Amino acid sequence: MNTERQATGFTLVEVLVALAVVVVAFMAMYGSLQQMVGAAILMQEKTFASWVAFDEITKMRINGDFPTGEKSQGEAEMAGVTWLYSMEFNKRSDDILQVIVRVTTEDEPGREVALATGVLYRPPQNTPSGPPGQQPSNGKNENSGKLMMKAGATDGSLVEVPGETDDGIQR
Repeated sequence: MNTERQATGFTLVEVLVALAVVVVAFMAMYGSLQQMVGAAILMQEKTFASWVAFDEITKMRINGDFPTGEKSQGEAEMAGVTWLYSMEFNKRSDDILQVIVRVTTEDEPGREVALATGVLYRPPQNTPSGPPGQQPSNGKNENSGKLMMKAGATDGSLVEVPGETDDGIQR
């Protein structure tokens, strides 16, 4: 009588080894996916925070604000989050003020999410002779010879605005 049976399937050990390999592969993929989601959330947070910073600089430019203090702070809401910002003002000349804005979240005020720099320019305080709103007719370009900071420049560099200078030379 023949008592040997022919094996037709996998042994328990083979199944357990294959299952262990699959589990390790899924754990590695899950870790990578978790990292990608975390990076996307961080990128979104940094984007909103930088928008808040540049919005504050733009508001000051539009309103014509030229602060006399050294620091200021406030809060703004964007994308359902309350952002805290602090502004530092560095005088570059009598008419140019560098603005450095640091943005944090309300939940973690010690963690800086975004940093933006900009410049505020105060035009000379000469009053034109004539009705309000009328430009002086001296034939010179209003923006001539002015230096403006690049928006977002973290090194504080200044660039010359193209245009006609006070001596009539086109740049």
